[in-house]
Amino acid sequence: MHTQLFGPVKQWGFVVRDIDAAMKCWVEQLGIGPWWGYRNVPLKSRFEGVDADIVIDVALSYQNGVQIELIQQKNDAISPYRAFYDTPHAQMLHQVAYMVPDLDAAVAQGKAAGLTERGMLSNAYSRYYYLDSPALAGLVVELMQADPAFVADYERCAAEAAVWDGSNPYRLLG
Repeated sequence: MHTQLFGPVKQWGFVVRDIDAAMKCWVEQLGIGPWWGYRNVPLKSRFEGVDADIVIDVALSYQNGVQIELIQQKNDAISPYRAFYDTPHAQMLHQVAYMVPDLDAAVAQGKAAGLTERGMLSNAYSRYYYLDSPALAGLVVELMQADPAFVADYERCAAEAAVWDGSNPYRLLG
């Protein structure tokens, strides 16, 4: 039996130019919501060996238990997201993400499987690693630590989204 390298996909991440317009599109055209999120989130970025401070807005929703993430970078600093802003698109699939029990071991497994570490984002609570390969043709693999508080919040929001009645679609928290 074949084993998935990182387990089940937990998130599809999209980089967007305007997070409010993107949330509205997902709610009105696809019926996906509600959206939880944060404004002006500061992160430390290391991308292709260059360190920078970035600021993002992030919105999260869920479809059949899988998280959908919308990311709008607010400054021009180098990051795993920055190349998107050189395209003409309003939003674009950027990453497929996995929650892993041991982040460092998962990064090593990815490298052993032929993925290249491109960057890492961090804050006081978490680290997120970004890996890719030429075969993925621009799609990035994000690895995030499956700590208990993060998993509990993920599961709570996914359960709320599963029974969402269409009311209160935007629940930005900051």
